[in-house]
Amino acid sequence: MTITTQNGAHIDLDRHEALVLFELLSRWSGAAPPSTPPAACFESGAERAVLDVLLCSLEKQLVAPFGADYENNLDMARSEICAKSGYSPETHGLD
Repeated sequence: MTITTQNGAHIDLDRHEALVLFELLSRWSGAAPPSTPPAACFESGAERAVLDVLLCSLEKQLVAPFGADYENNLDMARSEICAKSGYSPETHGLD
């Protein structure tokens, strides 16, 4: 999947990466405090705006988040990415 901005910048993601990023950005854009990064994570409102643009682009291109097997697809995508990257599925945060 390629996300292209109006000025021609491209972000290339495979389907697993796109799905995991969609889930993360969806949680971050929600009103639920446990998943939303604190304001201290952002130096400018522009950073939050860019994340919203990415989320909107993903929403327009992805079908999986709206399917009945979304949770299963998300679990498989997370496992695939962890296997490929070497990160443990239990790793949380940047610690």
